[in-house]
Amino acid sequence: MSADYKVQRLYDEYIKDIVSDSDKWKKFLELTGRVYRYEFDNILMMYAQRPNTTLVGDYDSWKKVGRYVKRGSKGIAIFPSKVLKPHMRYVFDISDTAGRNVNLTWNLNDYNLKIMVDELIDEGKIQPYISNEKNNLQKLLKNYTKINVRSIIREKSEVMISELNQITGGVIKDRDNKTQGPTVEEMLYKSVFYAVGTRCGFNMSSEEQDMNFIINISGEDNIYRFGSLVCDVSCSVLKEFNYRVRHIENERRVTNGRNETNVPQESRWNVVSQPKTAGNSERRFDAGGKIRDDGSRISEREREKQV
Repeated sequence: MSADYKVQRLYDEYIKDIVSDSDKWKKFLELTGRVYRYEFDNILMMYAQRPNTTLVGDYDSWKKVGRYVKRGSKGIAIFPSKVLKPHMRYVFDISDTAGRNVNLTWNLNDYNLKIMVDELIDEGKIQPYISNEKNNLQKLLKNYTKINVRSIIREKSEVMISELNQITGGVIKDRDNKTQGPTVEEMLYKSVFYAVGTRCGFNMSSEEQDMNFIINISGEDNIYRFGSLVCDVSCSVLKEFNYRVRHIENERRVTNGRNETNVPQESRWNVVSQPKTAGNSERRFDAGGKIRDDGSRISEREREKQV
């Protein structure tokens, strides 16, 4: 049985699994927040094989940032890129690598949080604050993010949401054709905000964590369309965070007289997740390992299972 066929079977199994209950959908969304530059189908493949993946990249990408893929590591099989490669591709989590310690991703901390909020105030996107305590700054940024998510959904996804509305009748319905829960747009908003919020470390209320609506989405085509929208909008929102944090950190390095020009920025890498390509999602990383030729094997770890 070919690896390509095994991967397709894995996809067919897990595309329905992720919407089978709220907790599974939330785990998928948390993974989406971590590897947001990939598209839905490949995030699904990571979920099926290595759900705790944090930072991924292919063999060559890891090598470019001074890390190598460790001997014996099994790659995570993802779908081929029609633009780049016609055959199955493999990426590795940072835990499969070793080598140079470099900052390959972004995180919100006390320093860049305040500067980011101040920048948004200067741009007129956030009202000036009275208290600069961390909790207050996080709340301001969280509220801005909510508005931003809804704005991007309206601007970027109008056509696709319209298509989903036609399929579902505008809302998800139960077996008796009675309305169940929020509209498609509201479900999209809640899913995207959860993916973004968990990536940014926001405190999420019980209502914001309630994903029970997901069990009412059925049919592979509907799941794919909805999941693709979630991943696409999440990527747009998180790329702004990446840009702002990277800019702040670069300014800080310049101020401190350091210039790490040999470390690729996340505009090129999602620290081991590659930017999306037309019709495919792919990001690059540099993993620690070497001593592996190309990792052309499907991950064989637990859950990590099949391929």
